Amino acid sequence: MKNAVLSVMIICLLAGACKSKKSTETSTVNTAVKETPAPEKTTGKISHRFRSTGCATVIVVEIKGEADSLILIPRDELPAGLDVNGLEVSFNYRSLRMPQPPGCNTGIPAEITDLERR
Repeated sequence: MKNAVLSVMIICLLAGACKSKKSTETSTVNTAVKETPAPEKTTGKISHRFRSTGCATVIVVEIKGEADSLILIPRDELPAGLDVNGLEVSFNYRSLRMPQPPGCNTGIPAEITDLERR
């Protein structure tokens, strides 16, 4: 029994002593930051054409080569200085999977960001 315990201890000591040391050298990997170009902003016009049905403001985006235009329903109210009928604006948007607000029967709900006058 003593021999077995002694053998196990010797094996553990040898295993610990034989471990390879970690390299202290740091690898020189090229860590250049890849710059992704900013997405091109979408342009459109502020419209109040659906106010009579209860839909406050929409943004109409004309699509080249298409007869229909994209109608975006902003999730949040637009700033007062930019909520002007016919004003041309540029912005980024993300379509949302949510029901259309009451009175807005035409259009896609969207989160509008980086909105600015053109």
